[in-house]
Amino acid sequence: MNHTDIAIKIAKYSNVKRAKVSAIAFSGSGEIIAAAHNRRFNKHEGKFTQHAEEVLLLKLNKLKAFDRFRNITILIIRVTKHGLSMAKPCVKCQKLLEQHDVNILYSGWDKQIHTF
Repeated sequence: MNHTDIAIKIAKYSNVKRAKVSAIAFSGSGEIIAAAHNRRFNKHEGKFTQHAEEVLLLKLNKLKAFDRFRNITILIIRVTKHGLSMAKPCVKCQKLLEQHDVNILYSGWDKQIHTF
C-alpha cells in the first residue's frame, strides 16, 4: 500500500462531513512517522474543526520527530465522494508548517499529488 492509499484510508476516519482530510508524515526512507485526520468537535461556544495538519504537528512534536528524523515529508489529501480533491494547506496551516523543515505534498483539483 502506498502513502496516498494510506492517507485516503485515514481520511475516512474523519467526522467532518464536507471535507475529509488527512495528513501523514514519513521519513526519507518512506517510514510513516505519524498520521492524523481533521475532526469536528463541540465546545460551549459552538462547533470547531481542527485541521489534519494541526493534529499531525502536535503528534510530531510529542514524538520529538523533528529531532529524530531528517527529510520529513508531509502528505495532505482531501477525500470527497468524487475522490481526491484540493488539499493545499490554508494560510494558518502553511505558517505552522513553515516553522519546520519539511517537504509538503498535497492533492490538487486534478486528483494528482503536488509539491508545495
